[in-house]
Amino acid sequence: MLRLEKHILLLIAGWSAVVIASLSWNYHVTRLNNIEKARVVARSFYDLTIEFRRWGSLHGGVYVPVTDTMQPNPYLTVAERDITTTTGRKLTLVNPAWMTRQVFELISRHSALPIISHLTSLRYVNPVNRPDAWEEQTLKEFERGLQEQSSETVMHDEPYMRIMRPFKTEQACLKCHGHQGYTVGDIRGGISISVPLKPHFDAESKERKALLLSHVFLWFFGTGAIMLFSRNIQRRQRQLIESEEQYRILFESNPHPMWVYDLETLRFLTVNDAAVVHYGYSRDEFLAMTIRDIRPADDISPLLENVSRITTGIDKAGIWRHRKKDGTVIHVEITSHVVDFGGRRGEIVLANDVTAGMRLEEQLRQAQKMESVGLLAGGVAHDFNNVLTAIIGYGNLLQMKLAKTDPLRSYAENIITTAQRAAQLTQSLLAFSRKQVINPVPIELNGIILRVEKLLKRLIREDIELITRLAPADTTVMADSVQVEQVLMNLVTNARDAMPGGGTLTISTEIEELHKDLVAVHGYGKPGTYVRLSIADTGAGMDERTRERIFEPFFTTKEMGKGTGLGLASVYGLIKQHQGFIDVESEPGRGTTFHVYFPALKLKRGTEKAGAPAEEVLKGGTETLLVAEDDEIIRTLTSSILTEFGYTVIVAKDGNDAVSVFRENRDRINLLLLDVIMPRKSGKDACEEMRSIKPDIKVLFISGYSADMISKEGILEKGSGFISKPVSPSELLRKVREALDRKD
Repeated sequence: MLRLEKHILLLIAGWSAVVIASLSWNYHVTRLNNIEKARVVARSFYDLTIEFRRWGSLHGGVYVPVTDTMQPNPYLTVAERDITTTTGRKLTLVNPAWMTRQVFELISRHSALPIISHLTSLRYVNPVNRPDAWEEQTLKEFERGLQEQSSETVMHDEPYMRIMRPFKTEQACLKCHGHQGYTVGDIRGGISISVPLKPHFDAESKERKALLLSHVFLWFFGTGAIMLFSRNIQRRQRQLIESEEQYRILFESNPHPMWVYDLETLRFLTVNDAAVVHYGYSRDEFLAMTIRDIRPADDISPLLENVSRITTGIDKAGIWRHRKKDGTVIHVEITSHVVDFGGRRGEIVLANDVTAGMRLEEQLRQAQKMESVGLLAGGVAHDFNNVLTAIIGYGNLLQMKLAKTDPLRSYAENIITTAQRAAQLTQSLLAFSRKQVINPVPIELNGIILRVEKLLKRLIREDIELITRLAPADTTVMADSVQVEQVLMNLVTNARDAMPGGGTLTISTEIEELHKDLVAVHGYGKPGTYVRLSIADTGAGMDERTRERIFEPFFTTKEMGKGTGLGLASVYGLIKQHQGFIDVESEPGRGTTFHVYFPALKLKRGTEKAGAPAEEVLKGGTETLLVAEDDEIIRTLTSSILTEFGYTVIVAKDGNDAVSVFRENRDRINLLLLDVIMPRKSGKDACEEMRSIKPDIKVLFISGYSADMISKEGILEKGSGFISKPVSPSELLRKVREALDRKD
């Protein structure tokens, strides 16, 4: 503001100088004009005098009566100077010079404008015509060609404009001056005319007063205009300062990174605090960089193309990748606008980090994919598992009936093996969709790894070195040991296939504490203590595109026929089902490491960890079982297996039939083997009705549906026994025996 006031004072001083200069110039011009007016008047009198003299010369002079006041000119020496008329009156010849002098004497005595005329010559005859110093110098200049001389002078204490022109000899002049040796054209002298300047100076004084008044008015008008303009400028400046302050507040306090860059050089011109914090660069580092420096190399060309299209208005440039100082690549949504920044054409940019949102969106899409596959798996599981149960069951029965030396026994074994592979495929689908039934118990993860280590060594090739590095701390987690083994097998198999030329496979465990910040970086998981299981290989590694898709169902990088694409998908599902999460680190040529995180479990005293399952000898019994199954093939198969091992079997085709049969045989029946989902009445409803008749009846449920369907029926929550289809005869017999021997 002080700077503006200084500029205003300078403007007023400048305007004052202009007004003063204009007044001085007009004063000067007014003086010149009035001097020129006096000069014009003098020239007019000179012309009048010349014409008057010329007229007298053309007529040979003028004769006038001789009186006391008009005596003959003693300096005129012509023959007919004096004449007498016939009446006796004396006349004298008045030559032009004499007559002119007489006339101007009269003017000097009677006129308010005393004009002074003086005829002079360097060769004067009459002493009156003797030149003064100014006239003498002028006459000499005339002889060198000068045609007019004028100057201001003081005469009789008054200012005069004095002008003098040469007086040339004409033919008529020779009458009186021929005897002096003059010829036509000779300069005989000159006539000076002196005009008083006082009237002109009086007029000049009035003009100057008018000029002064007009310039004073002009100065006040201009100064007022400057002050009015200055007030408008000050108001606009205050508005601009307020606007800039608002902009500064919006810019500096904005929680999103913002900056202004030069559209010509792409150099950062300013950045806000949020940009410094979010990107990790200091303000000085930012100002030494261009916007190219925060972009991955692949994005430079599209960036330059986008900048070249910028015109005016808001530009929603979309989502771009930016690199922070620590090398982290983030996704930001860019909104920008062209601005004038300190005289430079720039663009103000607001960068909204959408990395977390995109990660959540990707996770949502992945979850939707998983849900779709899960729905598909759950939909086909029941019918498919019923078919597999029949194939596996009858295959096992056939195998039992055949002698070990029977050539048909290999066919039965192939049938069973193929059916089991189909069952594993179904289990993989269910695992991926997290609908597989699991039985989590406290297990020691290190113990599981040590137990399967020999099996894993047989699984990999001899050119692969297996290294285990197990944490010395307690690695107890709540998990299904069978599913954990499946996770290990799948990940080790993948690592083996990634090292066709051999390498090193490292299995390690570690206790890791995940904090909020680390969870925020990963974008998944919950804060807490985890047991981290890591499987690292030195194989070919994966690029980013492959790494993003490895957990998708049916996605595989293996050749046709060498992979279903469900291995890692099932691992992903199993880990999520255990409330854990999985992460992968990989780069082409630098190997791959899978990190599996299980929530750590703190055991209370007296709680024992699950150990390795002991091998049991399958056996039958003599009890009576009620088998309720709506699928005739499965019903017949189950009855045959149980009968084969000594059990008495009563069959029912649905829930209502089961209740009816139970009412008739309630004292004989020792165990209910019920399909969960049956027409007319579900296994659960039938069980509740039969338990109302005989509360202590033992129950074993069986189903080919997925775990979530079973959970909806409320079977698992009650702790009842459960068999998941497809089921082998040995597993069926074992589960039946366990249910019968269980002490409620």
